[in-house]
Amino acid sequence: MPRLPVLLTPLLLTSALAAPAPKLQHVFVFVLENHSLSTVLGNPNLPTLNRLATTYGYAANYTGVTHPSLPNYVAMIAGDTMGTAGDDPGQRFAGDNLALQLEKAGLSWRGYMQGLPTTASTADYAGAYGKKHNPFMLSSDIVNSPQRVQNVVPYEQFGADLSSGSVPNFAFLVPDVCHDMHGALNCLGRAALDRAGDTFIGTWTQKIMASPIWKSGAAIVITFDEGGGGDKVGGGGRVATIVLTPDGPRGKVSRVPYNHSSLLRTIQEGFGLPLLRGAKTATAMNDLFWK
Repeated sequence: MPRLPVLLTPLLLTSALAAPAPKLQHVFVFVLENHSLSTVLGNPNLPTLNRLATTYGYAANYTGVTHPSLPNYVAMIAGDTMGTAGDDPGQRFAGDNLALQLEKAGLSWRGYMQGLPTTASTADYAGAYGKKHNPFMLSSDIVNSPQRVQNVVPYEQFGADLSSGSVPNFAFLVPDVCHDMHGALNCLGRAALDRAGDTFIGTWTQKIMASPIWKSGAAIVITFDEGGGGDKVGGGGRVATIVLTPDGPRGKVSRVPYNHSSLLRTIQEGFGLPLLRGAKTATAMNDLFWK
């Protein structure tokens, strides 16, 4: 696949800002791990991701906000790293975040974590699961609420919820380290890890799009927490981010600079929620959600 230019022009920025905010009903955000854009596009071990990038909407200038993993996950729901740094799963942050906002608005959310031992588990690590990839269990406002922690569930629950039509308005879907393409615990070799992550995404995007929930107002976002190696563009490196919608653009490449706060802003505006922290100044990704 040819390398795509990433230069921003006033026309591109005007187009992004002019696009209307999508009215969202269901959003599914998949988060993969530690791959810079250059290691995804054209990678023969990632046929699904490459096909989705060329078929639907693709952000060519999307970056993580920092290194390493944990603060990026926090930023996805809080619009800021909230003082977190490093991957210590014992960290906590307090304050409003997307989950609390959805709750206040009478909307539903759920974090589906592959490898999570049990619903509401506070484990730092368990097999191929790591809490550093679970921002909800890093939020003191969620961890300290017996009701809210019931929304943090093992990934297996997602299949059941999808089959029963009981998926939440916002689903945050995190594969374990054997399926997120990062590679840990010596699960698989490099190429096999990529293929496992690609297959994971292919399986679950197909299931979502085959369900009755896949209609106007639904969206799937596939992104990465941060770039790999020494990639520090935008703070966290340039990563592949793909947006799938049933009635949105096809074959769309956006070269507008986006990051995790941009995604948060898009989701907040789509659900009619107030903007938090970095989302207030970020550019919404409406050109990838809306024709």
